[in-house]
Amino acid sequence: MYINNIISRKAVPIPAEMTLQEAAKVFKRSNVDGLPVVNENGTLIGLFTKTHLVNAVTEPNFFHRQVKDFMEQDVFSLHISDTVKEVQQKNEFYLHDQIPVVDDHNCPVGVLNQADFMRYLSEDATFLAEEILAIINSTCNGVVAINAEGIITLFNHAAEQITGIKALQSVGRCIDDVIPDSGLRKVLKMGIGETNQQQLVGSCRILTNLSPIRKGNQILGAVNVFQDITELQAVAAELESVKDLKSTLESVIESLFEGIVVVDKNGIITMINQAYGDFLGIEPRNAVGRPATDIIPNTRMHLVVQSRKAEIGEVQRIGDNNVVVTRIPIVKDGEITGAVGKVLFKDVKDLRTMANKLNQLQSELEYYKEELHKTYGGKYTIESIISRSEKMEWLKSIAAKAAKGHSTVLILGESGTGKELFAHAIHQASPRKNGPFIKVNCAAIPEPLLESELFGYEDGAFTGARKGGKPGKFELADGGSIFLDEIGDMTMAMQVKLLRVLQEKEVERLGGTNTSTVDVRVITATNKELEQLVKQGKFRPDLYYRLNIISLSLPPLRERYEDIPLLCNVLLQKISNTINTSIKGISPAVMKLFTEYSWPGNVRELENVLERSVNLMDDEEFIMLEHLPPTIKKTYKVIEETAADIYSVLENAERQAICKALEAMEGNKSKAAQLLGLHRSGFYKRLKKYNIMDSE
Repeated sequence: MYINNIISRKAVPIPAEMTLQEAAKVFKRSNVDGLPVVNENGTLIGLFTKTHLVNAVTEPNFFHRQVKDFMEQDVFSLHISDTVKEVQQKNEFYLHDQIPVVDDHNCPVGVLNQADFMRYLSEDATFLAEEILAIINSTCNGVVAINAEGIITLFNHAAEQITGIKALQSVGRCIDDVIPDSGLRKVLKMGIGETNQQQLVGSCRILTNLSPIRKGNQILGAVNVFQDITELQAVAAELESVKDLKSTLESVIESLFEGIVVVDKNGIITMINQAYGDFLGIEPRNAVGRPATDIIPNTRMHLVVQSRKAEIGEVQRIGDNNVVVTRIPIVKDGEITGAVGKVLFKDVKDLRTMANKLNQLQSELEYYKEELHKTYGGKYTIESIISRSEKMEWLKSIAAKAAKGHSTVLILGESGTGKELFAHAIHQASPRKNGPFIKVNCAAIPEPLLESELFGYEDGAFTGARKGGKPGKFELADGGSIFLDEIGDMTMAMQVKLLRVLQEKEVERLGGTNTSTVDVRVITATNKELEQLVKQGKFRPDLYYRLNIISLSLPPLRERYEDIPLLCNVLLQKISNTINTSIKGISPAVMKLFTEYSWPGNVRELENVLERSVNLMDDEEFIMLEHLPPTIKKTYKVIEETAADIYSVLENAERQAICKALEAMEGNKSKAAQLLGLHRSGFYKRLKKYNIMDSE
């Protein structure tokens, strides 16, 4: 610290010829006790103080006297570059209250007041003491100091925390009263310190370092720096853990089949495993500490450190081998500290072998994925639904739109109308098409088993439960769709549990306590009137409304006869491929009968009739009436008999009408024909047909 920061610059220089009256005004204006006096060149020649001014008052006509008559001429001065320490070492400084401070040209720049200087020293000492105390209080080690009389003068915060003794209750007291057997008294007496001594303070065991406080040859006191030994034990345990981890990592690296090398930021090898040493034909310990360029042919480890960029799957020539390697920079706290290199393949031929294995595995994976999709995926698309009727085409368009979302779909229709076909098609047209498609027939599974089938069960949930438990259909359908067929046959108890799954998107296995979240789209179907079941109290209305967000009502086959020819062609092709036969089609008579039959079993019945007919055919190319099952032919006979009866009634009515016309016209055939609105020739044909040959 230089005195330049302490001097007063209010003490402006005054000339020696200045009158005392003018000097008094300067004192008043500047409020200083001393003024440097300069000559015409501005250099220091004296010092004029207020004491000089007071002494001059006794002189006659003193106001007009000049400063040079009373100033101190042989003046002691300081240089502006003097330090505080240098000033303290000048004994003459303490003989003066006001000391001029000059520059290199002996020109005054200010005045140093001894009182200000002492005040600065006092404040600086106080600040230094407070700073030292703050540092001592911020350390994690306990610090206790005593003076030469054994009185505690310092007790820092860490000492309070470790010992549980407050500083306010300690400072100023004898050390033996606060911490008996502290060892500080012994150090004070012997003047010799002690290190790493264990001591018990209350219930706390500490590790202490005792030292005497000296000033020259005099012992002023003693200090104890200590810490909780449990902290050291924790550090020791952590170090031991780090050593174990390091040993484990080294063992792992050594046990790897691939060659591993590590370099520091200068490209010097710090670690190399035995596998790499064997490949290079060197002893690994002889390579550590040497540049990688001296050990590994064509290495780029040092370049990776410089470029900070990883090199993956690079080919490096080592001896007779084209080696495939990876080089990765090591980053710690944003800084590159080195790099690690790894030999992926000792020769490119090994890479090709691995690539062939991966291709084979990829092919197998695709095969198994395809097989899995066949088992759990959708089989049909919207294009698979055969129709040309207006209503079916409209339903297909609605299904395509519904497939884009995630809402539940309710498919209604009689048995055999294609409800499952539509469910498959909706799944296949949805974003979930690559996910599973799980089918559950709610009517085919007994009620006691339906819950475990849908939601799964835990190990030991019931007698005979599979060990390890079993996932339910909802879990299997996660990420895809689940098709609940015959939903109308589900009991009220199961309806409640299904509703919870739809609302919460969670399932809980039978016998389990934890729930798991599932992402499943629910498609349901039934051949029952759910609205009637709701009115009868057999189906929960809240579940019905939850399922009936998008509804598709499939028409029976009898309401779309125009689809029958197209369905017959497709179904016959399917049947022919199955039983390895060739059928050209259906006879017109059979097709006419098909379009008049009511088809209570719908498309499923049509397919069964066609399959039965094909199996009963010999060498015929078309399905004839004789190939049809009795139920269909019986319908045909009923139609024929009904037609014959109607024709007979018509003929009888026509004969009676002719007879009554002849009777009314008194046998006149021409008038009778005219009465019936018939042509004469046609009237005569009918007379001949009904054997009415009376003359006119």
